[in-house]
Amino acid sequence: MIKKGNIFLLIAIVLVLTACQSSQQPLQPTKQETVDFDRTAATEMVEKKERMIMDAASKGTFTKQEYDELEKAFTEEFGDRAQDFLSMLFVLDLDAAPDADLKINENMLYPTVFHEGINITSATVHTIEYEEGVLSLTSLTVKEEYDGNDEKLQGWNREYIFEPDENEKWQLKSFSGTMNFSGEDYTMDYLELK
Repeated sequence: MIKKGNIFLLIAIVLVLTACQSSQQPLQPTKQETVDFDRTAATEMVEKKERMIMDAASKGTFTKQEYDELEKAFTEEFGDRAQDFLSMLFVLDLDAAPDADLKINENMLYPTVFHEGINITSATVHTIEYEEGVLSLTSLTVKEEYDGNDEKLQGWNREYIFEPDENEKWQLKSFSGTMNFSGEDYTMDYLELK
């Protein structure tokens, strides 16, 4: 048999749990803002990354030691995304010896701001702030587009998405759009350089 005090305690617990459940609402941001970012600064950020890709692609073949040095440099510049770029650039030969030279994928075009028709068309900072500061997010999106006449590249675009690190320096976190083109029709020389 349940005592009267326990019944009141049980009812109180049920009421508190019911009240907590019904008062929860989806978390709403306290502030959302999108502002233009300095396009010259955005261009410099992208040029630095894309210059590394252009330089690697123009070399053709890397010794294991050269590849290891390149991998380190890409990790410093591209952060967690370094392997995405390296796997796009290099031909993976599973049958090769561990210390064999690595070859650049010759049938690949990675459009860059150094190519004719490729331009940075926007750079914006988007900030979402919540009452709970740890949920807040700031990101910089830099968009590149092709505005030339090549039918195969019409409509092409790519976005680099950066987030500030603990020192408020922009770090590449992700990307969207078409990163590169592969196949016999494509090489890094597919588009003329500016």
